[in-house]
Amino acid sequence: MFFAKLHPLLVHFPMALLFSGTLFQLFGGIQKDETILTAGGFNIYFGFWTMFIVMIVGGLALPDLEVEEDLAKDFLSSHIRYAFFILITFATWIVLQKFRGKLWADAAHYLLLAFGMATVVMTGFYGGELVYRFGFPSQTF
Repeated sequence: MFFAKLHPLLVHFPMALLFSGTLFQLFGGIQKDETILTAGGFNIYFGFWTMFIVMIVGGLALPDLEVEEDLAKDFLSSHIRYAFFILITFATWIVLQKFRGKLWADAAHYLLLAFGMATVVMTGFYGGELVYRFGFPSQTF
């Protein structure tokens, strides 16, 4: 039960970094401000790498969860699915940084940022519902 209680405490840090980094990247791109773009890139990189710790803790928490309702199972699977979408999206974003300056890479850059922000929001929504609607990690929390 330790990991199930630890995961909701840790998850806010990398998600805030990814979300704020995405906002900085979008705003810095509009303003053409290299300082804001650098800050956004730093937040995304740092949020991406710290996300692995949170995902490992979340994976270690899964065996302790008692999921009985079908709706709760659906929310849990959606939470996990969107978390992997975050991983794939920002990993792709990091790889595409090598190709910045090319039209296709710049277009993909902004599409990935928009999709990444949406996946962060959706993962947070389902995670929040698991905690506040279904009482995860336990009703005695």
